[in-house]
Amino acid sequence: MFQQLLKVRYVAVVIVLISILHSVAFLVMGTRVAIEAYWHMFSQPASAMSRPGVEILHSLDFLFISLVLMVLALGIAKLFFLQLTPADASNLPNWLRIESISELKIMLWETILTTLLIVGLSDLIRDLFSPLAWSALILPVAILILAVSLFFIRKGDARKR
Repeated sequence: MFQQLLKVRYVAVVIVLISILHSVAFLVMGTRVAIEAYWHMFSQPASAMSRPGVEILHSLDFLFISLVLMVLALGIAKLFFLQLTPADASNLPNWLRIESISELKIMLWETILTTLLIVGLSDLIRDLFSPLAWSALILPVAILILAVSLFFIRKGDARKR
């Protein structure tokens, strides 16, 4: 029975492969948007309708989402498939030295918070050219709630140690 349950873990292979595929897709989209923004910045005269800075921030959105998906894929692959010796584990980058799902969750939480900050900044800059509504506060409040939650989780983890 236990051997049958262990075979289910190979579903994680599908998750890892699809996450990497999505990560590459977001990387390509972010690169395309950045190249277009730089092309507009250097080849066309400045006009009221061209805002390459906003487009560069949108490319950062795509690139950070790509990073989140890559961290997720590599973290799941390390936790479920790689049995590393201590010598091999010491060669990993610090951000990939995770030992549990909880550590992966916190690392992803931090990465998602960074991504949300970039998304919020690009949305704020885009919305500065139009009247702001109360709905402009939704993302900043969500970021604040996530940051405070992360603070309390880390505080709880520090007490356990």
